[in-house]
Amino acid sequence: MKRIIFMIFLVALAWASAGCGVLNPLTGGDQGMRTVSQLWSDVPPMDGLTLSQMDMPLPIKLIARTVIGNLGRLNKEGEDRRTGNIDWLVFTSSKPPSDVANFYTSDRMAASGWDRTDSSPCVSGGAQGIPQVGLLCVFTKQQGGTQTQLAIIATQDDKRNETNVFFLRLEVTGTPTPGN
Repeated sequence: MKRIIFMIFLVALAWASAGCGVLNPLTGGDQGMRTVSQLWSDVPPMDGLTLSQMDMPLPIKLIARTVIGNLGRLNKEGEDRRTGNIDWLVFTSSKPPSDVANFYTSDRMAASGWDRTDSSPCVSGGAQGIPQVGLLCVFTKQQGGTQTQLAIIATQDDKRNETNVFFLRLEVTGTPTPGN
């Protein structure tokens, strides 16, 4: 639960700071982030998603760098084990963010190879008293020496009356340790 509250805090901070340009040095531009052309084979597509060509907004970049980029960053020996890029793509949908949370459940994602969680992998900013945050879902999985993190962020665009759904993925490699 502390992890979810921390992520919500980061999202709220990003939204509040984005207009000031304060975060530009923190995001490092687009270095290490690359757009992909389709969802990965282990991420089930939700009906009603339309691929978008929009650029990733600064608050989403901050989330990618701080939350996803630091999940599982260090192995048990304290060595940095991140490799590769954060891959991402964005879709639009006429459905609300709550439909994204209802589709990307722990059970559905576990059926596609992601770790099952006892609680919902998604948290709504509105439920936490921060409605501008939207929705954040986080999934992880471990296969051999690779840990994969996936974040799904859904934000309502009231001007266009649509939902933007961002998918961000980071694969972390390292020496497998017993019990992982």
